[in-house]
Amino acid sequence: MKRLLIAATIAGSSLAPTAAWAEPGLAAEVYGPAVHQGEGEIAVRGGVLDGGDADGEWQTKVEAAYAFTDFWRPGIVGEWEHEGGETEFTAVAIENVFDFTGTRDWPVHFGAYVEYEVNTQDGPDGLELKLLMQRERGPLNLTLNLIGEREMGGGSSDTWEFGYAAEAGYAFNEDFTLGIQGFGDAGTDDDLGHFGDHAHYWGPFAQFELAHVGAGEVELQLGYLVGTGDTEADGQFRFKVEYEFGDDD
Repeated sequence: MKRLLIAATIAGSSLAPTAAWAEPGLAAEVYGPAVHQGEGEIAVRGGVLDGGDADGEWQTKVEAAYAFTDFWRPGIVGEWEHEGGETEFTAVAIENVFDFTGTRDWPVHFGAYVEYEVNTQDGPDGLELKLLMQRERGPLNLTLNLIGEREMGGGSSDTWEFGYAAEAGYAFNEDFTLGIQGFGDAGTDDDLGHFGDHAHYWGPFAQFELAHVGAGEVELQLGYLVGTGDTEADGQFRFKVEYEFGDDD
């Protein structure tokens, strides 16, 4: 069973991608660097590939996270994937978001993301590192994640693979945001570049506040991304349902 991103085949190699979770996006998230002590979230997010060789294949992740300090928010993530008519629980991961608090007043706010993923199927585990960058000015929010990942454990490759996740959102009010998201691959440490030859998915999203529940609120995000470059699908439908609670400063 191949793993999302870590097993992604790089354009220009002798093998083309064959699994749904080799595609960027799906249940991936664009992470902001901000951490507020006492704030937590429970989220279900996923994506379904549309058209092409991988039509109908999907990935879903369930995440729970809580900020124990004003600079560190750990979380746990479970992952399910559907490919070839089969659905399997494929991984569990421990993630950490670190807020570089000294940059909060800079034009660009920086942070870091570290995740270790345990593969529940045959194959190596994975390490994922992200540099988180965000610029907020009034209702406009620009976020960029630069991603590096590699396999870990027995039988793993020592190759680093690189990619990105990006988002631009405009908040019309506290309950409604429209924007654009993008996810893509950038190559490996042996073959970095040729940006247009790799898989990329970009498209619009909308985010709504659905309800207030207890001390928190439930939000829904929906989007559709169009594939370009070396993709296995024409596009992908994406969704996220998130319950946020705690400090909202």
